[in-house]
Amino acid sequence: MMLVLHKLRSLSEFEFRLALEDKVVFLYTLVFPAAYFLAISWRKFAAGGVTPASEILSNLFGFWAYIMLTGVINQITVTIFQMRENNFLKMYTFISGDKRLIYYANLIPQVMIIQIEIALFDVLAILIYRPSDRLLALIGIFWLINFILIPIIAFFTTVILILPIKARTLTMYLTGYIFAALALGTITFKSPLVTTIVTFINPVDFQETAYSLFLQHSQSLFAGTLLLVVGAAYIILGNLIISKMSLASRTSR
Repeated sequence: MMLVLHKLRSLSEFEFRLALEDKVVFLYTLVFPAAYFLAISWRKFAAGGVTPASEILSNLFGFWAYIMLTGVINQITVTIFQMRENNFLKMYTFISGDKRLIYYANLIPQVMIIQIEIALFDVLAILIYRPSDRLLALIGIFWLINFILIPIIAFFTTVILILPIKARTLTMYLTGYIFAALALGTITFKSPLVTTIVTFINPVDFQETAYSLFLQHSQSLFAGTLLLVVGAAYIILGNLIISKMSLASRTSR
């Protein structure tokens, strides 16, 4: 056990250094959403307008969903995909003895990096919105919740690793998926059955349901049960995919 933890720590430190060297991903996960946020909020801020708390949270939920989903896909899932296509995953698995160690070694530092990105965006949002103390506390609570949500969503997106997608078309598919997931997350369904199905298939809805659990206490039992079931399904599915996926690149199969 101690040997496994030592390997995980060493690999995580290595992956963290590699992640910090790739500055391009920060354009998509931090710079672009921050620039868009300023573009849509600056006029009201400059005029001294006050944004209602419900609107602030609604806006933040959308930006958090984008940062989290884009970060998870680009910085975790795509990284594993590219490692496999370049045959590095096979080499690292041979060295570590278990490909799940490689995945977790990438997951751990990326969770921290995505959280730093969200925190930096939150600082910008706080300066623009000037929220109340209660709303500020909620933002802090939601940020802490993300430490749980990010790994769960990452496990869900491992489905990408078993789809018959070639490296040259990966970006096109993932861009479409991200926009579809975000668009679906903006739709509210009255039917509990439809809500349950959408929460199962869309990580953005899963994320927003988790946030809403702290805002709509009347639905806490249903939402809490749904989150536990879906979260457990994501974790089990992700670990099964990681343990069973082929190490061979699709170009060599």
